[in-house]
Amino acid sequence: MFGVQSGNQKFSGFGLTHNWVKRSIFWKLPYWKTNLLRHNLDVMHIEKNVFENIFNTVMDVKGKTKDNIKARLDVALFCNCKNMELVCDGSRVAKPRASFVLEKNAQLLVYKWLKSLCFLDRHASNISRLVNTEECRLYGMKSHDCHVFMQTLIPLAFRDLLPKGI
Repeated sequence: MFGVQSGNQKFSGFGLTHNWVKRSIFWKLPYWKTNLLRHNLDVMHIEKNVFENIFNTVMDVKGKTKDNIKARLDVALFCNCKNMELVCDGSRVAKPRASFVLEKNAQLLVYKWLKSLCFLDRHASNISRLVNTEECRLYGMKSHDCHVFMQTLIPLAFRDLLPKGI
């Protein structure tokens, strides 16, 4: 018989129709049981989502950052970071600026730097076309562009702008 069966876990059909002894953590996701191809994870799209979340949070893109009120409430519940908690003063709730968020002038420097980038042929698309320096936005990044950005550009773009511990 294949696999190792623990004493308490019994999976129906073990040894007959399958040899699995561990259930993936993905089964805890509410939509996972409705996926037709549960084993088919698209790594490039996952990497694109991770890039967009990191970039939008560091650049403090309105409506797309993950540093929101709900996240700050979770910080108060689960972390010991007093400098990241929401500040209540009377009828107003303020969110202190996080150390991983760039100031507006530093954001503009990053966007201008991206606008001036040129790559070798076929290394990446023309990222400078995707940058709007007036609105401080990045539009239409493809999965491969996000991959190149995560692997090579993020360390260069944020190296001198973020504190050393980040």
